[in-house]
Amino acid sequence: MLSPKSALRKLASGLCVILAFLLTNASLARGEQPPIDKPAISKRPVLLVRPSGWQTALNAWKDYRSSEYTFVEIDSKPRAAELQAEILRVAKGLPAPPAAILLCSDVAIEVAPKRFEILTPGVVLNTAIRLGEMTTDELCTDAVYGDLDADGCPDVAVGRIPAKSPEELQRMLGRSIEYEAIGPGPWNDTVHVTAGVGGFGFLADAAIETVTRRFLSEGIPQHYHLNVTVASCTSTYCPDPLALRDVYIDRINDQGGLFWVYIGHGNVVELDRFQVGQEWLPIGLPSDTAKFNCTRRPPIALMLACFTGAFDARVDCFSEHLLAQPNGPIAVIAGSRVTMPYGLSQLASEMINGCFRDRLPTLGEVVLQAKRRIWIDDDSNLNTQSQSNTSLQANTSEPANTPDSVNNSASANSAQDTQVVDIRKRYRKIVTEMANALNPSNHDLTLERREHVRLMNLLGDPLLKLAYPIPMELKAQDKVIAGESLRVSGSSPIDGKLIVELALVRDRLPDGVSALASFRGTDQERQQMNQTYATSNQLVVERSEIVVQAGEFSIDIPIRAEARGRYVLSTYVYGQNSWGVASKKLTVQRPK
Repeated sequence: MLSPKSALRKLASGLCVILAFLLTNASLARGEQPPIDKPAISKRPVLLVRPSGWQTALNAWKDYRSSEYTFVEIDSKPRAAELQAEILRVAKGLPAPPAAILLCSDVAIEVAPKRFEILTPGVVLNTAIRLGEMTTDELCTDAVYGDLDADGCPDVAVGRIPAKSPEELQRMLGRSIEYEAIGPGPWNDTVHVTAGVGGFGFLADAAIETVTRRFLSEGIPQHYHLNVTVASCTSTYCPDPLALRDVYIDRINDQGGLFWVYIGHGNVVELDRFQVGQEWLPIGLPSDTAKFNCTRRPPIALMLACFTGAFDARVDCFSEHLLAQPNGPIAVIAGSRVTMPYGLSQLASEMINGCFRDRLPTLGEVVLQAKRRIWIDDDSNLNTQSQSNTSLQANTSEPANTPDSVNNSASANSAQDTQVVDIRKRYRKIVTEMANALNPSNHDLTLERREHVRLMNLLGDPLLKLAYPIPMELKAQDKVIAGESLRVSGSSPIDGKLIVELALVRDRLPDGVSALASFRGTDQERQQMNQTYATSNQLVVERSEIVVQAGEFSIDIPIRAEARGRYVLSTYVYGQNSWGVASKKLTVQRPK
């Protein structure tokens, strides 16, 4: 039995792990900002590290990327020190700093029972942090290959395609080409979250879920559709627990999404387990990865868990199983060894900050900026770096509205979005204070952050382009009377299909939704849980769609007589090559 102090530390760690995702999305509250034009620049070099003889597997991908980049290929070396020296030597001879380094194979392949051939080694380092019995003496990382000035902080984005053959490399890189050809649709505005449970008891787990819902409501832009699955029989977000693994994967397959975030414990080959009666059922097994078949927008997987990205293990890690699927996640960011709540929260928040605030054009740049920012202690340096990174904002294929182009009402909404409180900064202080209080006095939080620069690695294409929406104008009353119609107007930046949705704010559950107090395993309970789960994830109460031309639009949507309280109004316009979004909160009042 745990001592009170140990139990408190375990509970705090669980809270921090939950906050890892909350903080990742805190910066989303700033909303999408208009892209800026970038001056024409010469092609940047990219270093490709691949086993000898694998050259032709890169041809199609290189042809596709050749309009923006030039390529320098390096033969893999059997030892990491030799490969690192070769990368540094080649990089020094380039006319410009490399845009990225792509490691084009797995670490090793098994050529006979228990005999392995090294393909492209990872860098093995001693761990600097000891936190818990599972902490390992060593970790494996690719980040060191991107440190060109030997100061410990990476300078270049690094990604690895964990292919075991030239054919597999060609297939995995081909998926990047297919991904970037995916057109606009609701899948671009969807995030999936799968969460394990701390196992701290009913009250503690309920408190964690309550806090999670609150911060998710504050953090993620309101136009995003959030699908949440919690592996706890007493959560409203838990479907039939005997079918949980199929349910959340089916939702990802059916809807597609920008991200799939897993929060919880992990292991090299599987995700955590959760208690169902007297059994402990898995949240994700290697065999479950074959069920991923997302043909819309396969998500980027962010694994906030230990060991799930152990790409150097003698068996394929869970992340490698995901990437092996023809229509599985397009890329995975995951830890190679034991990850820690504080370090995870800082890295993950900066990653999403780079994506949604800074609108960095590639996945590799998002991961790189996050690592560089958590390496630095001084907040003033963080602010300076953030300002300089705005020059890297991505262009879209359609012109974006600017604040000068919209009316006073929309301008006010825009100003409010850009001046919103920096939730990441606010809760970074809280999490830092909690970590200081609950860790041993000699625990170095800076070392913990920096260790996660090495622990978390990108398995996927670092040049993968991220698609961003165009902000659009939206006008509607802040308060509306139940039973009446709401006039929604604005300006669409493009021709396309306009969808208008009225939804509950995320910290509200639909009426009549409640979780089970306990689970006895009856068919009636399982059916009830499926219904509760579906209802909890369906917050849209009204939806209308029309075809619009670029320019002004206006549409009336009904407000139900029984509606009361806080709602979110969102507009989406989907064109052939791009899409626009806008949202605002409003209040529905009783009839006078």
